Amino acid sequence: MSRVRENEGKLLKAALKAMKNAHVLWGVRVGAAVQGEDGRVYEGCNVESWVSGLGLCAERCAVDHAVLHGNRRINKIAVVMDADQNREPRPCGVCLQYIHGFAKGTKIKILMARAEKGKIAPDTVIAKTLEELLPFPYKK
Repeated sequence: MSRVRENEGKLLKAALKAMKNAHVLWGVRVGAAVQGEDGRVYEGCNVESWVSGLGLCAERCAVDHAVLHGNRRINKIAVVMDADQNREPRPCGVCLQYIHGFAKGTKIKILMARAEKGKIAPDTVIAKTLEELLPFPYKK
């Protein structure tokens, strides 16, 4: 995480901490953290259900946590997932659209990383903008 700014490192660590609380039945353990417009960090983890469609992704959980505490705009988001998964750590399309609804513009940064042995795995942090990951969001 040496190339990551200090405040971004805090966001990634919050996502890593949240990942430990994920309720995973068959999938991938994921944690997320959003920075609200007020600068505070709000965490979320994925919660799976045996019934399809009833689960919740970590990113939406974190956004909902921010909204619960009065923040309707987010400045930045971090997503961390288990390193043993053979997947690139990134939000799904549904989460990207959801983030768009609360983002402070399409240029907000989305930090993505893998966790390994309880830490952010070296050289796995990727930073993209919402616009890069969701070039054609659904808009009003």
